[in-house]
Amino acid sequence: MKKIIILLLPVITLFSCGNEKQLFHIESSDILETAMLGNRFIIFCYIDSTNCNPCIMQWLHRWTYFEDELKKLNTGIVLIVRNSDEEAVHSIMEHLRLDFPVIFDKNSTIRRQNGAILWHHSVFVINRKKEIVWLGLPIENEASWNLFRRTLRRELRFKF
Repeated sequence: MKKIIILLLPVITLFSCGNEKQLFHIESSDILETAMLGNRFIIFCYIDSTNCNPCIMQWLHRWTYFEDELKKLNTGIVLIVRNSDEEAVHSIMEHLRLDFPVIFDKNSTIRRQNGAILWHHSVFVINRKKEIVWLGLPIENEASWNLFRRTLRRELRFKF
């Protein structure tokens, strides 16, 4: 029972405030616009790498196992990295063989504008309207991934 509640927490959080979805606030950027071109959804992974870039970023390779399915769901991945050396981040990404677009949150502007989201969740998904459709890490376990997949499929059917 405890596992079910934990899995449903992102969904409950999303719909607990009525029908109005929470918006993600981010200034338009070339990186975001390019990522949205071929995708209906964007998974944002917010990384606070002020301490140890390699330590914080090593889990990102797990997304590559889901690349084919993410393409079917018209979903891209964008990293937002807070207060970090751009060269070091790009070097780590190259070492991990990741080619995700990266937005640098140098002055913590994105974190401040989205405090309610980013204080509790470092991974979330938005649609083209910048509405948050998923909170949390869907690749944590199979049940979470299945719920994530169903949620995006439902969004594809009813929203666009």
